[in-house]
Amino acid sequence: MSRKKPKPEDILADHSPEVRELVQRLRELVKATIPEATETAYASWHGIGYRHPQSGYFCAIFPQADDVRLGFEFGVLLPDPEGILEGTGKQVRYVHLNTAERIPVASIQPLLLAALSLPDGREAKMELIRNAARPAEE
Repeated sequence: MSRKKPKPEDILADHSPEVRELVQRLRELVKATIPEATETAYASWHGIGYRHPQSGYFCAIFPQADDVRLGFEFGVLLPDPEGILEGTGKQVRYVHLNTAERIPVASIQPLLLAALSLPDGREAKMELIRNAARPAEE
């Protein structure tokens, strides 16, 4: 028996019109900024992920009850001069977006592009994280 592959619409089905609208605008922003990105719905994550042919998985949109998170797999490595990335983990960072607010396109587009400028392959990115965590030698 084959399992039906989820679609973004399946992820969004139980969300409010405001959350669905915000997710749709984010999907359009990702595709406009990185046209070669492929979009995949992940039911287990309750999110919509994006991959680039060279860089691999780089971000995902996670609808919540009243807002949306734009997650960056290696967000800890991204420059964030606007200070919009949130999170304290060793790797992932998020941009929280409220349905009542405008999407800060001028702040998000550079993050999307910076995510693609990281080295190709997961292991190369993980090595950057490990190196950054090592204490400087005296």
